[in-house]
Amino acid sequence: MRSVVLVLLLLTASTAGCLEVPIETCEGTDCFPYDSSLLNDLLSNQDSLDVLLMASQNSKLRVKSTTTYETETQQGEIHWDVAKDDEKNLRSIAMRFNLGTIAIDTEVIDGTEKTNFRIGNVWHEGRDQIPNYKDPFYDLAQQATEEPDGIWPSFGFDTTTILGLDWMITHDLQSLEQVASADNETHTIILVLKGMPPEIIGVELYGNDGSTFVLKIERGDEVDLALQSDLPRAPIEFNIDQALQLGDGSTIWAGYVPLGFTSEIDAAELTFHVIESESTIAEFNLADLSSNQTDSNGDWWEFIYWDYSGDGYFSASDYYEIRTNSTLDVEIRTFDNWANSWTDTQVQS
Repeated sequence: MRSVVLVLLLLTASTAGCLEVPIETCEGTDCFPYDSSLLNDLLSNQDSLDVLLMASQNSKLRVKSTTTYETETQQGEIHWDVAKDDEKNLRSIAMRFNLGTIAIDTEVIDGTEKTNFRIGNVWHEGRDQIPNYKDPFYDLAQQATEEPDGIWPSFGFDTTTILGLDWMITHDLQSLEQVASADNETHTIILVLKGMPPEIIGVELYGNDGSTFVLKIERGDEVDLALQSDLPRAPIEFNIDQALQLGDGSTIWAGYVPLGFTSEIDAAELTFHVIESESTIAEFNLADLSSNQTDSNGDWWEFIYWDYSGDGYFSASDYYEIRTNSTLDVEIRTFDNWANSWTDTQVQS
């Protein structure tokens, strides 16, 4: 009898859309639709909205959250959009922050040798010749643990804080989607559930103080990550350390590639330039490892690049050194041959 009723309801759903009549009385999480009691049972399980658990169970996952709030003088918003496709080794991390006149809007898609990133509405292509794909949800969780005072996605939501409410629930049998709404003393709460057994895929909180929190979850074929081609190439971000005067009268620029430099770049794609009055008087391609040169003024220049990390690429902790007996007022800049741009040039948004 249950199967006959289900068939009839499926036929009805194709024409009627949203249904308000339950299939039949049942018990347990496999019921559809939920009533208020069953929903509260689901919310009592702290794992019912565990993003890290979802990440471990889904190769394709996207979680978006938007938080808005008001201060005495202005309104703020923080939006996160984090997605992954383990099959393609691609992940995307996007963040938008607005507070008064301050606005930040960025996105990075990485995990392979080619990367895309966006500043505002402008996309660029980057590269990483030894990509190290990491699940973005676990990666961000680890960073948040190490730097608890940073700005991180607000993906955590304790469902037990909204237990015991009197939920009004509507449902659509064709899509297996349910929408539940309720009010407590401080918020109007909307939950979106989908599937069989139902799983929470959306949370909306609307505070009496004007604040809002919206969380949305997509899985499987709903998640589509892809890299764009033919984008403007962006140079790496790298600056030479300040010069030091040595006791013998020579000058040295030396330092290590910062540990925060997360890419690996072919050293042949980078060239140090010694610039005086906007003209290059000496240059050194890092693939040469070392070089001794004499400029047109008769001064000597000694260049050294040491692949300290031993990975065969320009990467974090590598060492460089530039020495000279020249007393000219010069600057040392790095040219990214792949991007045809200086590495200290700010990418346009």
